Amino acid sequence: MLHQKQYVILFRSIFSLFVGFMSFAYIALMKVSGLESFQIGLILTLSMIVQLVSYIILIFFSIVRNIVITTILEILIGFFLLFFRNIYGFLLIAIIMGISNSIFSSVIIIQKDFIRKDYSTLMALTAILNIVGIGLFYLSSFENINIILSALILVLILNAIISFKIKYEEPKESLKDFYRNLKSIGKIIFPVKFFSTLRRTLITSYIPLILLSVFLTYSSQKISLYLALFQIPLFVFLYIGYKISNKLFLITSIIEFIMFLILSLFYSVSIFIFLSLILLANATAYLRAPASEEIMMRLLRFNTKLSALSQLIDVMFSSLASTFLAFLIKLDLYYVIFIVVGLASFSLNIIIYKLISYDKTK
Repeated sequence: MLHQKQYVILFRSIFSLFVGFMSFAYIALMKVSGLESFQIGLILTLSMIVQLVSYIILIFFSIVRNIVITTILEILIGFFLLFFRNIYGFLLIAIIMGISNSIFSSVIIIQKDFIRKDYSTLMALTAILNIVGIGLFYLSSFENINIILSALILVLILNAIISFKIKYEEPKESLKDFYRNLKSIGKIIFPVKFFSTLRRTLITSYIPLILLSVFLTYSSQKISLYLALFQIPLFVFLYIGYKISNKLFLITSIIEFIMFLILSLFYSVSIFIFLSLILLANATAYLRAPASEEIMMRLLRFNTKLSALSQLIDVMFSSLASTFLAFLIKLDLYYVIFIVVGLASFSLNIIIYKLISYDKTK
């Protein structure tokens, strides 16, 4: 019999497998279906806009067993990918994905009993399965993509069953309580989300698109494989991240900034140089991730409404970031992307560093 923490870790890990698969396969399948890069960028933006609306609903209304709902929506996405791979199907998937992701990311109360080591374990396992998900598309070189999608749907059905095992209760909260809590964290949330969205939007949505656009001599299957292989070492940094000191947090932030600057100069030289620099930048970020996640969860007080608001702000900035990055890609200004994202990430890390330092003095 698994404990509640283990059910939560398993639930989020399986969800991460599908998110990893979608981060590359969704874009690659749209590309293979004949959509242009700019169209793909706009579809990704549509998904973020749907997330924005969903977060507003979550702030003002409580949805019973909402983690169950998100697993059911993921299953629907799998079926649509299996049977409706055209522009209308991709648009519908973007809408469903926006709703599902908003619910999944808002329900943080299921992690209320987590300590930093639990976050390291959770984030290491989700990273591993995310990498496996990215690499799954490579199997389409040998096996029909429909077989892969069918197997993935079965895994998602298993996750729906697991979601019923997770016991939690949303505390009742009035709008007055919500506004009072918001006043205490508002000045921090906005700058954190402003800087974090640029980095995350690049890494999760646009790195695959940049690889597919810059390195045209490589097939989408090979790029999928290389992208997955170059992320395998990252889970180690997540697993040991709970041991990170404040000083090391600051040092790794500087190293990451340098990696982005180098990437802006040499991104087109070789796909292996590109992926190596992204690996080094992500390694530093993964070392800091458990500490950053823990301090943010405390800041949000494991409150679904505050989390939904935080994610709402996130999506508002992400929609702008996605559109901004799509236009830069259309203008082939890849080096500008890496410079801007490097500056944003460094600014974010300084804010988190100050929060952690303050928390340790209390």
